Amino acid sequence: MTSARAILIGFCLVALLAVGCNSIGSVKMAPRQPLVLTPQEAAEFLEEGRALFAAQPRTLEQVTRAAQLLEQAARTLRDDYDLQWEAARALAFLAENGSQPAFRKDAAKRGIALARHARELEPFRVEGHYWYALNVGLLADVDRTYGLDAVSEMQAALKRAIELDESYDFGGPLCVLGMLHLRAPAPPVSIGSPRKGLRLLQRAVELFPDYPENYLYLAEALRDTGKPDEARRAIDKVLQAPPWPDEQFESAKWKEAAQKLFSKSVPRNESK
Repeated sequence: MTSARAILIGFCLVALLAVGCNSIGSVKMAPRQPLVLTPQEAAEFLEEGRALFAAQPRTLEQVTRAAQLLEQAARTLRDDYDLQWEAARALAFLAENGSQPAFRKDAAKRGIALARHARELEPFRVEGHYWYALNVGLLADVDRTYGLDAVSEMQAALKRAIELDESYDFGGPLCVLGMLHLRAPAPPVSIGSPRKGLRLLQRAVELFPDYPENYLYLAEALRDTGKPDEARRAIDKVLQAPPWPDEQFESAKWKEAAQKLFSKSVPRNESK
């Protein structure tokens, strides 16, 4: 499992809300030169794609190939719910970690289309709503013309995900919605509420007290609500944690982000 929640490290909703007129609902992606696969061939693509995605530590090249295989299988096995969201998850990794904006934008759009289909297939399961929200956020991160619509789309999808299973992806729906509240402007402009964000992030940590990434976002919420000492303790949790077994690549990014947050949170005379 990869969380892809690290999008929020650089996700500046203030900037996103400053511009934007495109609608997430208008995102439509046709298959890229689709292969004509038999069900057996699609099943083989699925098996290979899953194995590539699971291999640790992940690399962009590895996940690019995994996403290609999973997406192609998903386009063939349209009624396979798990395959739709797994392909959307792999595409979210590419949309987060790709180096070229056009590449990231294309991956996010494809992820949105697949996750949207997953939601249609199984509206009472959490995965489709969650990976839809993350791909929407990633699209808005790379293309700010979607910013206004992205926040409302993410909020609705994440609320539904929390209703269905707040514990999914180590409390992922709680964390992402918490960060939306933390970083968005306050009403009437948007949904911003640092205190609401803090409560959601505290709940994620309560559910998964050993998962390092949750402490990364909790630290930011604590800092922004006037609790610097508690924020530093949360940062220490991230810095001292061993690599998470299924997220070795991601673990390194969490530590890097925690170090940056520490430098912003600790006054100069205390950081020496």
